[in-house]
Amino acid sequence: MQGSFKHSVRRPLQPVARGLRALRVRPNHVTLAGLVASLLAGYFLARGHLSIALIWLLVSLLCDMLDGDLARLDARRTGPLGAFFDSCADRISEAWVLGGLLIGQAYHGPGLNWVWLTVWVLALSGSFMVSYARARAEGLGIGCTVGFAERPERMIVLLALLIAGWRASIWFLAALAFMSWLTVGQRVAHVARATRSGSDATCRERAAG
Repeated sequence: MQGSFKHSVRRPLQPVARGLRALRVRPNHVTLAGLVASLLAGYFLARGHLSIALIWLLVSLLCDMLDGDLARLDARRTGPLGAFFDSCADRISEAWVLGGLLIGQAYHGPGLNWVWLTVWVLALSGSFMVSYARARAEGLGIGCTVGFAERPERMIVLLALLIAGWRASIWFLAALAFMSWLTVGQRVAHVARATRSGSDATCRERAAG
């Protein structure tokens, strides 16, 4: 289900990726554009302009999908540095957007309370842990793409939050937190199963090192 969803979303963007490749646009350029768009989204969120933040967050999401497609089309010009930059840019983007949401909720929305802040912390930490769990697993030599709440899905929840407005933000943050931590649990379980198999016995030695 998850794979078919991603394929259906990415399919219309493939001609755009091919066009960017023909123009000699590199994946890192698209990643940088997405990062700038997310920084603008966070800025306008902090200023209370939900509609403008929505536009920039949508641009960031499109760039996030395009840079991967472009990298697959032009693997010769994409190396480990590009993957590292993309991963770092994604974390900065999420922190900046959720930080902007926090400031906007405090100064332009209904304000903050301990329930909202708790859910916000769970959403932020869960989003980061989804990516960290995958990176740590792959560092042990275990492929770990299981789970639903990868970055595009999390971004879609944030887009829905911006459409719904400040007063409904806690419910979308709660959905984001639930999806993220469920995915973390799925990835922990996946790695636990993999490390119990004989083929991944060396992973324990790497973890201890």
